[in-house]
Amino acid sequence: MHARYAILSHTWLQKKPEVVYEDAKNPQKWHSIQSGRRSAYRKLEGFCKIARDKHGVSFAWMDTICINKDSTSELEESIRSMYRWYKNSYVCIVYLSHTTSLADMHLDRWFTRGWTLQELLAPSKLKFYNKTWKDLTALLNEKASPPSPNIKSDQMDILQIIHKATGIEPKQLLSFEPGVDQGIASRMIWAAKRSTTRGEDRAYSLMGVFNVSFSIAYGEGTDRAFFRLLEAILSSFNNPLDILNWAGTPCS
Repeated sequence: MHARYAILSHTWLQKKPEVVYEDAKNPQKWHSIQSGRRSAYRKLEGFCKIARDKHGVSFAWMDTICINKDSTSELEESIRSMYRWYKNSYVCIVYLSHTTSLADMHLDRWFTRGWTLQELLAPSKLKFYNKTWKDLTALLNEKASPPSPNIKSDQMDILQIIHKATGIEPKQLLSFEPGVDQGIASRMIWAAKRSTTRGEDRAYSLMGVFNVSFSIAYGEGTDRAFFRLLEAILSSFNNPLDILNWAGTPCS
């Protein structure tokens, strides 16, 4: 039996350092982190408190602090396992750092980033929080399927907001399965609206969505990484023309 864990979906701070793996190995740093990296520490602290107090779990996973990015092998394993980790989580806690309420939720930067697409699609239990860690709805799970009759209106509100921000229909979100059998074009369109800090991540972040796997090679460039993604998709799909049935932005 595996332990239940919460997993965080968030966007990295802009122009401010996060709390990272090396910090976790050095407890003596924590006092200086609390004062010197206040935004990062508050995000970590807020996540852990929500995971424990609201969702009753004793284990929490956050990419910034749980992946040793100085280890090439660990980074590659993490990237190729990320979809599965989000899917297997007890709850995915989504921290929307630019959101105040449902009224401005669709404008949050979280909906524009490449890695957060699989973090939206993979978990079966998803819960959104605003920039001060307040619940955006009374729901315990904003991806519950079918919706509870008593709170159906709340869920439909948030599903429509997600649709407005991403183009993903509520039915597509609630019934999503990784792979290519449900069609490639729509998923490519979802991804085309998003960006990543490193160009290659536009391809790497989609491996779980299409249920394909290939080696990570930072430095190969955006075009080469995307070509290898398409190659992996084509090798597992019997309708290659579908991959051309979408309009995205050029890789470079």
